[in-house]
Amino acid sequence: MDAIAACEALGAEITEKDNRIIIESNGLSIKAEGRVHTGNSGVTTHFLMPVMGLRGSKAGMITFDCGAQMKERPVESLVSALQDLGLKVKSEYGHCPLRISGELMGGKTSVEGRNSQYLSSLLISLPCAPNDSVVMVNDLKERPYVEMTESWLREQGIAYAHEKKNGRDTYRIKGGQSYKPFTKTIPGDFSSASYLIAAGVLFDGEVVLKGLDVNDPQGDRALVELLKEMGARIEMKGNSMSIQGKHPLKGIKIDASAIPDLVPTLAVIGTQAKGKTEIVNVGQARIKETDRLRSMTEGLTAMGAKVIEGNDSLIVQGGKLYGAKVHGYNDHRTVMALTLAGLLADGETWIDTAEAIEKTFPEFVMVMKKLGAQLNLKKE
Repeated sequence: MDAIAACEALGAEITEKDNRIIIESNGLSIKAEGRVHTGNSGVTTHFLMPVMGLRGSKAGMITFDCGAQMKERPVESLVSALQDLGLKVKSEYGHCPLRISGELMGGKTSVEGRNSQYLSSLLISLPCAPNDSVVMVNDLKERPYVEMTESWLREQGIAYAHEKKNGRDTYRIKGGQSYKPFTKTIPGDFSSASYLIAAGVLFDGEVVLKGLDVNDPQGDRALVELLKEMGARIEMKGNSMSIQGKHPLKGIKIDASAIPDLVPTLAVIGTQAKGKTEIVNVGQARIKETDRLRSMTEGLTAMGAKVIEGNDSLIVQGGKLYGAKVHGYNDHRTVMALTLAGLLADGETWIDTAEAIEKTFPEFVMVMKKLGAQLNLKKE
């Protein structure tokens, strides 16, 4: 909803009907004045920051704002890149709100690689800049998300080149391009489905999920193979996934650098595996809606789990969980993962700020109840 509201503020007319979203726009230059607000959505905030430079050469200063939670997340790397590319950006301590003016002209810049959204935002906007661009990234994390962006650019016929050498990714983007109208079916979201997949594995019985494409470039589809490696029984037939639950799981070592959104779910799964599960190389999980290494360590420890928190890792020992009062930190993924833990635990579990699920999976409670879960959402 944050993305829809922000795009409407940029002049798009958006209609939602029968599981379809219809977007009508006059294209560039984008019409926006005064203030654009992106809520607490990281992807909306990061993706629209360079779009503020596509308002035309005569566009004045605009205030680019976001929600309180998003204001805590750093954006200085992207701000610095936008300044290299022609924009004038004023911010306090490298955080939103921002005051933006000028035009996205193109040029040469670099962004840090720990958050893929910085790079993806530039790859999407720079084709519309008047000049060619070069963007360099060192030690790129979350690579599957960038591959999703590249897939979209290819679908649109956007000209760009990508070179990976000595730990550095270099992108060359031709300027003066444009996007064309399209009709597209969006595949099911593996990030949201991860909680249902995990529930199917951790609880008795069979769960069948439809609408997931294992050939889609989404990185979080990796959960399926990781669970199989741990001992789960999962079969794919077309776009249908069948999960046979309650088979014994064993702990493994997981490099989660490409799949940081799965960290909370993987931590919960680790509590139910024999031995230890190591989730490593995922320091960027600390700069999401909350510090997810900290939130999951705190929550699962309160429920009786043995968790060791490292600078960029979690080590989770399999064992029994007990109901407790835990903090969701207003983070949708922490809340949904701790919900799974609560369903596994002996006794009752209370998770605060549970309304955070509205951000990406408002039907979460309803869908989990269809699977037999006993839970309720109480809005305060």
